[in-house]
Amino acid sequence: MKIINEEKYPWLAVRSTYSTAQNNGDSIRSFLSSNDAIEAINAANKQLMRTGAVYFPNFLTNDAIQNAVKELEQRENLAYTTDGVHTAYLRNVDHSQFSENSVYNHEMPTKVASTAFDELSSTSVLRVLYHDPRLLKLLSAIVGKTLYLSDDPLGCCSVNVFRPHYHHSFHFDESEFSVTLMLQTAEDPSSGLFQYTNPLRTHDNHDLALDATATALHLYDRKGLNGKELSENNMSFRNSGDSGSGHPSLHTLDFQPGTLLVLAGSKSLHRVTEIRGKRSRLVAVLTFASRPGFSNSAAVQTMFWGRSLRPRKDVQDQLEAPVVK
Repeated sequence: MKIINEEKYPWLAVRSTYSTAQNNGDSIRSFLSSNDAIEAINAANKQLMRTGAVYFPNFLTNDAIQNAVKELEQRENLAYTTDGVHTAYLRNVDHSQFSENSVYNHEMPTKVASTAFDELSSTSVLRVLYHDPRLLKLLSAIVGKTLYLSDDPLGCCSVNVFRPHYHHSFHFDESEFSVTLMLQTAEDPSSGLFQYTNPLRTHDNHDLALDATATALHLYDRKGLNGKELSENNMSFRNSGDSGSGHPSLHTLDFQPGTLLVLAGSKSLHRVTEIRGKRSRLVAVLTFASRPGFSNSAAVQTMFWGRSLRPRKDVQDQLEAPVVK
């Protein structure tokens, strides 16, 4: 079964069958050397740098989508549900360094279920795609740096399950880049929207962008603030990456089944709005990093999967896929 839609993206096709054991570097490199591939990658890189996200509609074949949804529906009731609060930075509040009204300490509610990587079947479409060297090479070309597969045994490739009334409040990711795949939308098309800002933080993960983050929440999450005034809110703040008013922009993605989204999740604030209707929204989340050995923190693992599991170098799944440079 074809997983990547090579009819839609012929420049992603490889003529010969490659072997992960051989790494087949020539084949993997050659599929990105065509004029069409270079043009698509350059355009994607510019959009990612400008807006914080770039997406590829119909990236998955219909067969792959149906196969993935069928498996996930069978496992949906087993998905761990987190129903609590978190900060935009997914970190513990810190009143010793930040005031009570600081955006750093502002907590927002989230309710989402998630199927961890180790709960997917050994033949899962998502496992195969995550370990496809073409995907890693494509993403590295788009972001302009060598990316590595995550070592997180739970979160390297997981699935967010948004049941009716579930939602995910604004936050930044711990991983530098996240790749999401829409598998099934909510029944009500005006709900379960994926929204994200232009990049607010720099490449330095210590840059919290407090002013920009507070301004974005005041602009786009007044209900969540419930009248609270954040101490860093500065409506005169100007983000050099935006136009018009100069305030952080909020984008809503037309996220249809089969769409691949590349998001600078550690830099762009993003959320999923509340789900309405009877059908669950299913989105796969594939994480990559600019350094080898990345894993989500134990706190984040516990938040989303109810348990913490540190990387094991002897786990075969992590050794199957070579790093493509």
